[in-house]
Amino acid sequence: MTIYENYKDQTFLVTDPDARLRDPGDIWKYITYQAGDDMPAGVSVGDFKLVPVGVQVAVSDVMVVPAGSTKRLFAYAKSADGATTYGWTSTTNFQGSFRNVTLGRIEPKSGAGRYAETAAWSRGAYTGQVSLVLIVDRRLELEKLTSEMAGPYFEMVQDALADGVEIVINSGFRTFAEQKYLYENFKKGVAGFFKAAPPGRSKHQNGTALDIPVGGGPGLPTYDWLAANATSHGFIRTVKSEYWHWEHRPAEAKKANMRGVHTTWD
Repeated sequence: MTIYENYKDQTFLVTDPDARLRDPGDIWKYITYQAGDDMPAGVSVGDFKLVPVGVQVAVSDVMVVPAGSTKRLFAYAKSADGATTYGWTSTTNFQGSFRNVTLGRIEPKSGAGRYAETAAWSRGAYTGQVSLVLIVDRRLELEKLTSEMAGPYFEMVQDALADGVEIVINSGFRTFAEQKYLYENFKKGVAGFFKAAPPGRSKHQNGTALDIPVGGGPGLPTYDWLAANATSHGFIRTVKSEYWHWEHRPAEAKKANMRGVHTTWD
């Protein structure tokens, strides 16, 4: 499996009985019409063909479509055996909704500087450029992982799935501009913005940190699985007040694993 476009190595189960197909020029119909809304003028339900529910499909291409302040993902679907071409449909029609799917890479551009999309920072200092992987997070938004971390992350995801636990992320690598945006809105007290480090000082900027929704602390399945297994994959919990914050620090994780702990302070 390639870590850069792993959707090409998978098949997806259509679970939505209203899995509509759209022509590329008609993607706007998805943006303007949601179930329960009035249909746009000149559009009827009969304008849409459907992918049959229960069909396993392969995806050969993905389209990222802006929709207000968010983005929507559409997949070009074929039957798993390649015999039938369906066309473009929303990835929300699939079981799992495309979480943990990777959509390509972002490589440093020639002459990229300290504020580039691929610029890494640590403790307020610019440390160089990194290669990134685009990944779909829990909320079906696009996040980034460093290529170095992506392999260990997906190994951990697969091991967790084998134990019936789904590991996804809320946040990965952040650019200087993204961290600045989070920090400034946190300082202003804007609703929905939580405590954030100043730009250049977040562990999310050096390529080691992940936010993994765990539903709380000890006693809950995802957290307990991570506590028992994350260090085997090089991940360790580093912030006492944040159950969801884990970092890829293989050397420290190995030592913690030998001591039977999963945090940097035990």
